Amino acid sequence: PDITAPGINILAAYSLATSPSNLPSDTRRVPYNLQQGTSMSCPHVAGIAGLLKTLHPNWSPAAIKSAIMTTATTLDNTNQPIQNAFNNISTPFEYGSGHIQPNLAMDPGLVYDLTTTD
Repeated sequence: PDITAPGINILAAYSLATSPSNLPSDTRRVPYNLQQGTSMSCPHVAGIAGLLKTLHPNWSPAAIKSAIMTTATTLDNTNQPIQNAFNNISTPFEYGSGHIQPNLAMDPGLVYDLTTTD
């Protein structure tokens, strides 16, 4: 991955056409449910990219990606190295450049831009 974003226990809108457990015997219906995975991380990153494009309308997609990736952190919210599901320290193959930090990405100081000739 290029980046890691919030994707665990995200309160999200949920279809009333199915139950929270997706079991046929479950007749409950809820408008919101806790979700996890890339389906929850992707909207966070897309929203941050939209925010950056609003703040910097002349930035290319490559510049936006650069700002996001160069300001990411490899530490969790307790200032410890990011861990995987097995409580082992993760590697860049698991978290990419790190966990996204939108406040820092707004003013990264330096962005690496690319064009089609690059």
